[in-house]
Amino acid sequence: MAKDDLVPYVNTWFWPSCTLVGASSLCFGVYIGKITNSHEWKEIFLDYCHHKRTTHSPNPLDKIARGVMSLLKIAPK
Repeated sequence: MAKDDLVPYVNTWFWPSCTLVGASSLCFGVYIGKITNSHEWKEIFLDYCHHKRTTHSPNPLDKIARGVMSLLKIAPK
């Protein structure tokens, strides 16, 4: 009697698969610039990462890299 109430098969892969495909398509569309201005998002992300790196973990390698970059800025092209 209890076995008659059970569903023989439940489709548990379709909607998670659709969600994964949709989310990855959205991210890829933003990345290639078809949905939004992806360059603006990249610049915001790079600025944020640079700010976090320079304020929370200033190490000697970052100081050397900043020195090299400043040298390259003043060097003639």
